[in-house]
Amino acid sequence: MRARKRFVVAALSLPLLVGLAACGEIQETRQGLQDANDQIQQAHENLDAASSCLKAINVASFMPNFADPQQAQADAQARAEELFQLAEQTTDQTLRKNLLDVQQSVQRVAAGEITLESSAEWTATQLEKYQQVTTTCSKIGG
Repeated sequence: MRARKRFVVAALSLPLLVGLAACGEIQETRQGLQDANDQIQQAHENLDAASSCLKAINVASFMPNFADPQQAQADAQARAEELFQLAEQTTDQTLRKNLLDVQQSVQRVAAGEITLESSAEWTATQLEKYQQVTTTCSKIGG
């Protein structure tokens, strides 16, 4: 009779033990899925940063043709708007600040403040601002 009781207790306990083991496996699986999701999120953020940097480097490389003042102003206005929009979409605060610095500089050309005569100093400053964008992007990517 005792053997039968032990067998019954063991038989009744088995599903509980199996259930507990399965619960542990489910928790491990959930953790694995969460880790995978975190890695996907990080990869997505890195892709966004790389995409923003590629756009930033292209947009910040603006050099107008000061020999044609009207065209230089029109081009600068379009580029200033593009820089502002990109800065607004950028999540990295340093890159955002760099883009806004470039945008403000380009806005001076759009406003007609920079002429062919004053363009050499502006160009040197603009190259420094462009270098700041590229340096920031190299830190983001690396």
